[in-house]
Amino acid sequence: MLRHVKFANLPVRDQDRALAFWRDRLGLTVAADEAYGEGFRWIELSLGEAETRIVFTRRPDDLPSDEPDLILICDDVDDSFAELGAKGVVFTQDPQDAPWRPGERYALFRDSEGNLVMLGNG
Repeated sequence: MLRHVKFANLPVRDQDRALAFWRDRLGLTVAADEAYGEGFRWIELSLGEAETRIVFTRRPDDLPSDEPDLILICDDVDDSFAELGAKGVVFTQDPQDAPWRPGERYALFRDSEGNLVMLGNG
C-alpha cells in the first residue's frame, strides 16, 4: 500500500546559503529550484538513488533543535566524517559507537542553518 516517503522537510532561513551547503559540501543534487510563494523557492534535493528528497521549508523560529532534524545513513561513518570534514563540514560530535544498537556508529553536525544532522550507519 505505502511505498516511500517523498519529502523530508528541512527548515532554513537562507535558501541560497542552505543550497550551497547541501549541494557543495554534501554533494546532493538539485532536483528542483522554482519560484514558490512570495520571496521563497521550492527547492528539492536528491541524495543518490534514494526516492526521498529533501525540501527546504521556512524556519519558523531562530532556535535550532537539540534533537536531530535529519538523519543520513552512510556505509562508513568514520570515512564519511573524514570526507565531509575535508569539504568544510564542521562536526559537533566526532564518530562514536551508538548506545542504542551494537555495531552502529554515528556523528553529528549542524548545517548552515543550524539544523542538527546525524550521520549514521544503521
